[in-house]
Amino acid sequence: MGVFFFTIVIYPLTQIIELAFTFSNKLLKNTGFSLVGVSLAVSLLTLPLYAVAEHWQEIERNIQAKMKPQVDRIKKVFKGDEQYMILSTYYRQNHYHPIMSLRSAFGILIQIPFFTAAYTCLSHMPALQNHHLFFIADLGKPDALFSIGSFSVNILPILMTVINCISGAIYTKGLPLKDKFQVYLLALLFVVLLYNSPSGLVIYWTMNNIFSLVKNIFYKLKNPIKSFYIVCAIGSAVAIIFTLLTKRFNLEQKGFFIFLCALILCSPVIVKALNFAVDKLFISLRDNKKQRTVLFLVTSASITALIGLVIPTLLIASSPIEFSGIDNYPNPMFFIRNTFWQSLGLCLLWPSLIFFLFKERIQTLLSVGFLFLFSAAIVNAFLFQEKYGYLSRMLLLQKFQACSHQQPAYLQTCQFLPL
Repeated sequence: MGVFFFTIVIYPLTQIIELAFTFSNKLLKNTGFSLVGVSLAVSLLTLPLYAVAEHWQEIERNIQAKMKPQVDRIKKVFKGDEQYMILSTYYRQNHYHPIMSLRSAFGILIQIPFFTAAYTCLSHMPALQNHHLFFIADLGKPDALFSIGSFSVNILPILMTVINCISGAIYTKGLPLKDKFQVYLLALLFVVLLYNSPSGLVIYWTMNNIFSLVKNIFYKLKNPIKSFYIVCAIGSAVAIIFTLLTKRFNLEQKGFFIFLCALILCSPVIVKALNFAVDKLFISLRDNKKQRTVLFLVTSASITALIGLVIPTLLIASSPIEFSGIDNYPNPMFFIRNTFWQSLGLCLLWPSLIFFLFKERIQTLLSVGFLFLFSAAIVNAFLFQEKYGYLSRMLLLQKFQACSHQQPAYLQTCQFLPL
C-alpha cells in the first residue's frame, strides 16, 4: 500500500522537482544555484494551492470567531452528554460540523507531500554529491561548519528555523494562540527532521521559507497583489538591463532571463487576455459546470491512458523479448502497471485536486488547457515522431545517442517517453 501511495501521490512531485533541477542546472551551470531555481519553481506552482488554503483558513477563523461566545457559554453552563448534545444542536443550526475545523490545517497538509517528495529526491541525488556552494563544502552532506567537541554543529538548519519563525510571526500576527502554536511547532519539527540532512536539501527548504516570508510580508499589506507586481516589475526591469550589459551569461541564458522578466512585466496583460478568453471565447464552458467537468476528466483520463497504457504497450509489443525476464518479473506487465500508476498520479490525480479546489474561471482554463495538451500529445506521439534517444528496460529515457541498425527493435522504434 505504501509503494502504491508513493507511486501515485509522491512520484509525480519528485518528477517535477527533478525536471526543475535539470532545467535550472542546464541554464545556470551551478548546482547550488539550481536548488534556488527548484525552490522558486515549486513555490510558484504551489502558490495557487496556498491561496486556496489561506481562503479556507480565513473562512474557518471567521466562523470560529462568530460562534466562540455562544460556544464558551454552553461549555461553561453544561457538562458531559448534555454539553455534547447542545453543542451539536448549535453547530447544526449554524450549518457547521466540527470536522470542518480541518480546513484550518489545509496549509500544513499541503506541505507534507511536497516535503516528502523533496526529501526523497534531494537526499540522495548524485548531482549534489561533491559539489560546493560558497562556504558549504559538499551539498550532499550536512554543512558541519564547526564542531563542539565531537558534536558537529549544522548552521543551515538553524538558519532555516530562524527564517521560518520570522515568517510565522508575521503570518500569525493578530491570530489566536492556537494558530501560532501550530506554526512554531511545525518549525521545530522541520529542524529536527532536517538537522542531519544533506545541505542541498536544507538549502532548498530554506529558500522555500524565504519565499514564504516574502509572501507573508506582502500578504499583510493593504493591496498585496498590486504591491507585489510593482516590486516584481521594478526588479524585472533592472534585471533586463543588467542581463543586457553583463558578459557573465551566454546568449541562451540572456534570452531566457529576458523572456522570464518580460512575462512578469506583461502579466497584467496576460491575465486580461485569459479573462477575455473565459468571458468571450469559452463562455459556454464557464457557465456549464457539467460540461467543463466532463471535458476536463475525459481529456485528463485520455492523457493518462495514452502515456500510461497505449504508448508503453505499443513499445513493448514492438519487441517483447527485450522486456521479458528482467529481475524477478517474468513478463512486462509490471512495467506497464507501474507506468500507468505514475501517469495516473501526474496526469489525473493532482490535476483533479487542483481542478476541484478552484471555481469556474480556473476550471474553464484547465479544461481548455488539457484539451490542448491531449491534442498535442496525440500529434506528437503519432504524427511528428522524433528520436529522443535510448530507452531502458525500465521505460526510462537515457542520454541521447545516435541509433543504429544493430540496436534492438524497441530502441529503434522508441519515439516517446511514457514517464
